[in-house]
Amino acid sequence: MGDKQISLIFIFLLGFLLCSGTALAASDFNSSSSLDKGLSVDLLNQDPDPVKPGDVLEVRIAIENTGYKDVENCFVRIEPDYPFKALSGEDLVKKIGTLGKRSENDRRKVLKFKVGVENDVNEGTYPLKVYLYSTDTKNKVSLNRELKIDIDSESNAEIEYISVEKLIPGEKTELTFGIKNVGNSPLKNSMFSWECTNDVILPVGSSNVKHVNLIDVGETANVSFEVLTNVNTKPGLYKLDMILTYDDIEELQTITEAGTVENEKRKTIKSKAGIYIGGTTDFDIAFMERGPTGTYTFSVSNIGNNGANSVKVSVPLQENWTVIDGGNSVVLGNLAKGDYTIADFNLKPATVGKELPLKFEISYTSSDGIRQVEENVISLYASSSTQSKGSSMTDENSKSGILSYKLFFLLLLGAVGFFIYKQHQKKVVEKNARENLTSESQIDEKKTGE
Repeated sequence: MGDKQISLIFIFLLGFLLCSGTALAASDFNSSSSLDKGLSVDLLNQDPDPVKPGDVLEVRIAIENTGYKDVENCFVRIEPDYPFKALSGEDLVKKIGTLGKRSENDRRKVLKFKVGVENDVNEGTYPLKVYLYSTDTKNKVSLNRELKIDIDSESNAEIEYISVEKLIPGEKTELTFGIKNVGNSPLKNSMFSWECTNDVILPVGSSNVKHVNLIDVGETANVSFEVLTNVNTKPGLYKLDMILTYDDIEELQTITEAGTVENEKRKTIKSKAGIYIGGTTDFDIAFMERGPTGTYTFSVSNIGNNGANSVKVSVPLQENWTVIDGGNSVVLGNLAKGDYTIADFNLKPATVGKELPLKFEISYTSSDGIRQVEENVISLYASSSTQSKGSSMTDENSKSGILSYKLFFLLLLGAVGFFIYKQHQKKVVEKNARENLTSESQIDEKKTGE
């Protein structure tokens, strides 16, 4: 046989030995082997029992040597696979030293390990792998066991919140429901739906049903709807009926030989809530006219979809306008939807000849009984024409009064003069008459004397 053939045979034998050693090592750590030497690994207890998803599990493991020889340098290792997980700061390998033979006191050891449990695990019994081995070259041992851990899971959910407490009639609103998983297992294939009494509230653009594939433990899923109420809906509190259904995981345990679920079941949760329809409204203020004495008249209209009670309009303190000759508030009473009334204010602008913003405050009691305050700003042209016109009219009246007085005085003076003139004329006539009479008497006397 040549050197080349001898070399090939040597390489073949070496490879065979290596493969055999690897297989032996693998069998030592993946199955119970003939190297257990009478050792046993048992679960004493688990805390809590049963454990729930998301909890921390503590296991107490008993290691015992029932053989006839001591085993030195012993180690125990756990390998947490799903649904178990390693915890930060917790050892997965522990040295237990020497296990005495069956007749000695140190033949038994008790170890504690802590692992975490995943949140999404279903109820059932799951294996936790434990490995026992030694580095004793004289009496080498190796074995593994699967500890049976009971996990209790409970699925449950609740409607955690509703995003809107009030709806305005005729106004489209996004209505969001928060579905929270308050159980110990994930919610799968969830379906949520809602209805309002007498269909007062209806979804717009979609149905009233939404699906959620998965809601993990402790998490909240939001489902949203665009909703609308009739513009003529009477204000008040209305009931929402809500229904949530999902797969009941605990009832999905029986599997047929073909791999299909035999007893699939759904869990249903029904709840209800109240939502108020009504509330606030909107106003519009418009300038109507300006009086000769500086009075400004405005129209106040309820342009919203709800009535307003005890409406009061005020002109607050501001830079461009000042309220004069009167109060800065006018009480208007109740204004139903679509109604309007007028309010007068005596205003003086800071400057004239340009547009100035004028701010109003409207306070009212909404249909839900809450006092509301709304601000409204309009642009108003400040002109001096009204004040000038008033001043000119006053001047004209004053001048007219003076002229009338002068005319009256002149007429009176003329009448007095005319009266004096008439009296004087009368006296002159009487005097002339007397003089004529005297002359005639003298002439007659002369004629008689002759």
